[in-house]
Amino acid sequence: MAATSLRERSKERRYRAVLLAGMRLFAEQGYDATTVAQIAEEAEVSTRSVSAYFPTKLHIATASSSAAADRLILALRSRDEGESIVDRVVQWLREEPAFVPEQEWRLRAAMLERNPVLQGSGPEDSPPLLAIAADAIAEDLDVPPDHPGVQITLGIVAGIVVRVELLVGAHREDDETLKLIHDALSGAIDAVRRSSRSSD
Repeated sequence: MAATSLRERSKERRYRAVLLAGMRLFAEQGYDATTVAQIAEEAEVSTRSVSAYFPTKLHIATASSSAAADRLILALRSRDEGESIVDRVVQWLREEPAFVPEQEWRLRAAMLERNPVLQGSGPEDSPPLLAIAADAIAEDLDVPPDHPGVQITLGIVAGIVVRVELLVGAHREDDETLKLIHDALSGAIDAVRRSSRSSD
């Protein structure tokens, strides 16, 4: 049991070393200019080890955001009856710093700032967050999932999620920031709700 635990901890350390090395290099020299060999050297592992943990460079670049998306999916799927999507998204944002250490958060923000094309992107096998969020929004608005208001609200939610990933320091846990996000999302959803009712 102890040997297995030690092996798992060793794998986790190597995984984190590759993840942080990749994000650091993407932030410093750009995604396209960074090679897997450079990431391996920075992480002090073999290129084969990099590929064992991450099938492609894109998987390295999006791993932190994809893990956050997984947690948001879980949050949306586990909403209590009557709980609004706004409250659930803000609660998820409040809890995120506990899952993403400060160093990873700063590197992710720097990487996304340097490489805007990576913002909101993910590998083809990333979870269907947008579809799940769209269903939750449609339920909140009491409209069909193909209603234009759902797509507009979804765009606002996605935009806020991307922008929050770029926040660093105290802002990522700041109550005032979270209240601002809550009010902005609530206002957007209320506007769409009023519009959809008036068009019925």
